[in-house]
Amino acid sequence: MDNPPSESDMPRHQRNLVDLCFEESHYQSAIDVLAQLRSPHHRPAAAHIRQLLFIALYDASPDTQIDPTASPSKRQKRYLLPPVTATRSAQQLLVSFATTNSPSAVISTLRPTDPDPSDEETECFIATESLCISRCKNCWEILAEGFLGRSQPLFASPSRKGKQRDTRSSFSDVRAPVGEMAWPTLDWLLILFERDELENPVLPRHSPLLLEQLGSPSRRDTDGPLNIIIHSLQESDPRRRMMGSRLLNLLINLSGTTHLDFVMLVVSLFNRVSSLEDMSWLMSGLSPTPAIFKFKVALFQKYFSSNSDGAKIGVRPRPQARAPPKGASETKAREPVSLVNKYRAPSSADILRLLDAKDSSISIPVSPLRIKFELLVSYNAFQTDAPAAERDPEWPNLLKNGAIAKALDTTFGCRGGTGGDGTMYRDLLDNILEVY
Repeated sequence: MDNPPSESDMPRHQRNLVDLCFEESHYQSAIDVLAQLRSPHHRPAAAHIRQLLFIALYDASPDTQIDPTASPSKRQKRYLLPPVTATRSAQQLLVSFATTNSPSAVISTLRPTDPDPSDEETECFIATESLCISRCKNCWEILAEGFLGRSQPLFASPSRKGKQRDTRSSFSDVRAPVGEMAWPTLDWLLILFERDELENPVLPRHSPLLLEQLGSPSRRDTDGPLNIIIHSLQESDPRRRMMGSRLLNLLINLSGTTHLDFVMLVVSLFNRVSSLEDMSWLMSGLSPTPAIFKFKVALFQKYFSSNSDGAKIGVRPRPQARAPPKGASETKAREPVSLVNKYRAPSSADILRLLDAKDSSISIPVSPLRIKFELLVSYNAFQTDAPAAERDPEWPNLLKNGAIAKALDTTFGCRGGTGGDGTMYRDLLDNILEVY
């Protein structure tokens, strides 16, 4: 992969030109100028991204306009609000920046490590109102339904200089984790996290920028993204539903490292998704990688009662290399600390025990055959694509010596059955597993 061009700050005279447009409430002009100045060599100013986000999130529909009976000062501020055309243009420009500049530069206004912009000297209406975005604890808060109205009064007067009250809020009473106007912004965030993951040279592949949005190392919080994932399942628009799968894909890759607890993510998702159809839809949108297949195996294990043999999701120690003999040379450079988590996929014997488990061992009311089918397909895919060190060498032997075929006969019925779900799953598995 080619190294991206180095980025410097946008030249002051260019920034001043954009600021002037924003100060005059010429939002479309400001957006047009920013679009023309966009360059991979110059990172956009955090304040400009913040103002674009405010415009992109603002609902300019008639229902959100100022009450005509309001005070004259508030009615006057109606003319300072961004129109619908500016909202759409801001959404498009944010995506353009996400594909042109580095993810870390574009998302800087939402990073917890970014300086608090409260001390900015400005009389610009949109710059002042947009400060609520940088004061959020994480990026999930700006997506919440009613964020602009709940974070601070939309038409509040600029804060006086001096000590300011912290306006960060957890929005415990939010009706939905993604407001109607926030879906394009969620898509923008996903583009940034996906690019960050792709360009990150550290393995296992993950997004450090996403990790920053999950709290401190001592207390990772996945409630925000998981709530968004579950909410996406309620949407009829397939693009919105797919955003849930994209976000889950990023979280799973992150759980493949030591930064995020793998088992915790499995359990948290399992406890939130009650419908097997919804779970299958989520799983179908994930990338076909060993990390994803391993997660699927662990997830379908959760459907079995904890009393079932092979059902417990645990951490099995990785094989350790033998210590070098005494007197051996220690000139070899110390290897870097591995970021790979300690979770190991279940053994082939565990999978066979789950196949042999009684239907009553399934802990929730779903089709036992469907669960066992999904478990087998995911496990076989993992054993096919995973690195050699993570595979169970016994799995190919079981496929060849008839052990798997016998287990399929017991679980799904013999080949050439008279019909039903068992026969359908058996025929599919014969082709997928290449059972001898």
